[in-house]
Amino acid sequence: MEELEYITLENDKDYFIIDEITENNVTYLYLTNENDEKDFCIRKMGQDNEVLKLDSAAEFDKALLYFTKKHKDDK
Repeated sequence: MEELEYITLENDKDYFIIDEITENNVTYLYLTNENDEKDFCIRKMGQDNEVLKLDSAAEFDKALLYFTKKHKDDK
């Protein structure tokens, strides 16, 4: 069984990293709450490996599209 990494976000909740995708030199982290798998969010890695919020709803949509394309054939 694969061990999942997790991070604690600004809301003091722990989130498992379920995927990482790098596009255009930006690494997006796809996260799910360890206590509520429906609590899903996307963050990005900044300089010095800091975890940042996305800049806009458009960036969220773009990051979600990367995730969808990567997992389109997963069943």
